[in-house]
Amino acid sequence: MEKHRRTHKWAFPLGVLLSALAMVGVVTLVMWLVDGIKLRIDNPREKQEYQAFLAKIIVHDPDPFDDVRTVPAARIPQLLDISIWSILRGDGVTPTSFPRDDDTGELLIAQALVEAEYQKIFGETPQLHESIEGSDYDFPYDAEAKVYRVPVTGSMAIYLPRITEINKIGGRIELTVDYLAYNDFTLNANGTYREPDQPAKVMVITLYTQADPDAPYRVGAIRHPLSQDYVGGGARLG
Repeated sequence: MEKHRRTHKWAFPLGVLLSALAMVGVVTLVMWLVDGIKLRIDNPREKQEYQAFLAKIIVHDPDPFDDVRTVPAARIPQLLDISIWSILRGDGVTPTSFPRDDDTGELLIAQALVEAEYQKIFGETPQLHESIEGSDYDFPYDAEAKVYRVPVTGSMAIYLPRITEINKIGGRIELTVDYLAYNDFTLNANGTYREPDQPAKVMVITLYTQADPDAPYRVGAIRHPLSQDYVGGGARLG
């Protein structure tokens, strides 16, 4: 069956980074670039914490869903993709954190580890496991070995979050989020980055609070603002 890849206007080649990728042995250098771009620090600490959490959620632009518990099977790989990238950019991760395939050099991420990260982020167990196709990269799933194979190279589109509104209603947190395209950032003369004035798009992301100190909230939904049953009444933080 012919593979259909999602194309993005903001996809960019990583050829110039291949040598660095080979050195670190993992594609998470792309994510470290995200960490290196600092959004304007004029927001409350809470908003910054939400933005840091959402950076790994929206980076590859998952399709919207109304309830993570009823996500169609066809979209589960997008959530698995988020989980794998979250593992790869975790605190303390090094090139030796995961076993490698001696022949291909691919990192081998255990299915059980992906499931645990999925549970941490979404509060659910994935319905299935299958190979993941990104905008220009693949994470093949080896059903026999129960591992995901993470290649050393790849290219992808990147978004960064800018939260414009926080609405708390009980244990639910509604975040109105600007999706900022990585390639729309501009470099200032002093070496800092300036975020774009206009986002590529705007979405509403629902988080739910949890008692787990290592996972204080989980993702419940990602919606277009106009399709969101979004009514005020909570604590709004501008």
